[in-house]
Amino acid sequence: MKRIITTIILLAFLLSSCASAPMMAQASPANANSSKAVLLFGIGMHIEPQGTTHQGYSRNKGDYNNPDYFKKGVEDIRAVANIVAGHNGHMTIQAQSPFTDEVIENHDPVLSDLAKAGHELALHFHEDSHLGNNSSSLSVNRWCEVMKEEIALIKQASDVSVIRYWSGGNLYPGLFDAAECAGLDVNSDWKNPQTQSTDASMIGIHPWRPAGGTNGSNFNLISTHDPGGVVIFLPEGQYDRGNFASMRRSRDSGGDQAYFDYLKQSLLASVAAAEAGKVNVFHFTVHPGEFRGSTAHPFEVIDQFLKTVVDPLVAEGRVQWATFSQMADAYKAWEATHPGQDMRK
Repeated sequence: MKRIITTIILLAFLLSSCASAPMMAQASPANANSSKAVLLFGIGMHIEPQGTTHQGYSRNKGDYNNPDYFKKGVEDIRAVANIVAGHNGHMTIQAQSPFTDEVIENHDPVLSDLAKAGHELALHFHEDSHLGNNSSSLSVNRWCEVMKEEIALIKQASDVSVIRYWSGGNLYPGLFDAAECAGLDVNSDWKNPQTQSTDASMIGIHPWRPAGGTNGSNFNLISTHDPGGVVIFLPEGQYDRGNFASMRRSRDSGGDQAYFDYLKQSLLASVAAAEAGKVNVFHFTVHPGEFRGSTAHPFEVIDQFLKTVVDPLVAEGRVQWATFSQMADAYKAWEATHPGQDMRK
């Protein structure tokens, strides 16, 4: 009976998602057929705080306050989003100031267009760029206030009414309390910004609700499932190394193609580990202008990865596209018939 109820709930989620996002070919409820393991697959995009942020802090690498740099960033974001859409996929695009400030100042429709096309808009929060170098010493309330500021800018820049997902702020123990205060409930992309590595306890394919945050040394709370927790954490997949998030920019990784070869290996491992009747997730992250390749064929390595690796798995029914909030909603549907359970066990 539980299995039948779960299937009904997940099918209902599929129908409601299709109604709210009519341009999405598959709205990814995750495992609507409980007899078959399905891996939810997504791509996130981090838009970095390059330039002077809304709060007055400045970074020297790149500058969205520069009209030419901003224009190039918009072109790159649109190009990657169009490639993904060409494979019937949708991204979770995570923005922050100064990019959002410039979108508003220039009346640029890029974020609005992306949302209308079915891409999820979310927050990427570089805490030191919005709270200063001593962000870890600030109160949860201060974090909440500034996260709300950044969310409001995304909404103003896009006309989107709800922002649920965020990445960043990983070493602040009160992060999830601040996120809850700011109205956020979905998180992922945990890595230590100082070491550019991800703890093994944060790697896998099944979501959970963390019992608390971490300072980057003690992972007891963040890796423990709390059924009453507000935030759903999405692990990134069955990666077998702690530096998977940073190796794409490492000189030792062998370049773009070597990185995507590793992504293929990790995606296939995640497909193999997927379990029927559970929510199985995998995603990777790109940045505007990253993996650009040649001028003649920009972002070809992304297009080829989707064409040769992802598309066949989607056609086989083993992989299904999903935004990050859709992954979280699939997890919520699973929770409805498995109250209090930790999916990882």
